[in-house]
Amino acid sequence: MSRNKLGGFTLIELLVVIAIIAVLMGILMPALSRVREQARQQSCATQVRQHVMALHMYAGENDGKFPLPGSSFAWLWDIDISTVNYMLKSGMTPDIFYCPSNASQRKHSDFYWTWHPNVEWNGKRLTGKGFVVSGYCYLLELAHGSRPKILNAENKAGPKAWVKKLHEKNASTREVVVDVVMSVNQAGKNNFGLIDLKSDGSEPPDQTSHLKNDDEALGGNIGFLDGHVDWRHFRDMEERYKTYTTFWW
Repeated sequence: MSRNKLGGFTLIELLVVIAIIAVLMGILMPALSRVREQARQQSCATQVRQHVMALHMYAGENDGKFPLPGSSFAWLWDIDISTVNYMLKSGMTPDIFYCPSNASQRKHSDFYWTWHPNVEWNGKRLTGKGFVVSGYCYLLELAHGSRPKILNAENKAGPKAWVKKLHEKNASTREVVVDVVMSVNQAGKNNFGLIDLKSDGSEPPDQTSHLKNDDEALGGNIGFLDGHVDWRHFRDMEERYKTYTTFWW
């Protein structure tokens, strides 16, 4: 009996091999994706720690006081350019300000870096007056304690508080710098991915770092006042701060 052979294999044998390879790829690709995300989480944790240490250095040179946030109460990721320039002098670089897991901010980092119309970047430092949009949230108090209270699970003022000084009680539990985990409520559910606040497309869409999918976040790195960083799964996060969007940590 004659056999139709392709390179030493029959057509049926070749199809079986292809099917097996496809099944293996289907099994391995999600695992590889998880490994890549775990690597990004570790890299992100290192960056969060660098932010916390830079703020420690700032406070050490300013009577123990942390810098004020970059703008009004609405956005936790705004950071004043004077603070950014100090962080850059401490050894940080612009890419450290953006989470390796946030594809949108990584892609448009130049836009976020000079988002404020009065801010310019000369390659070494920022000039002008204003702020940049960072890829991390800074849980710092505004001047005169004017930032709204941090909420608990019941959307009431909870025990958590904004950080003002380097030397505060319970430093190991006081959060200072956290990953961006944000959402908007659309059609009765929280959307975490590609949050388009400007429907005309004039600005890149915002998104949560460490996304599982558009409707679900994986979690985020939390930097504490004592300098350590922990990963917090999203199931252990709560809605903490509501403005135009909701911030979770």
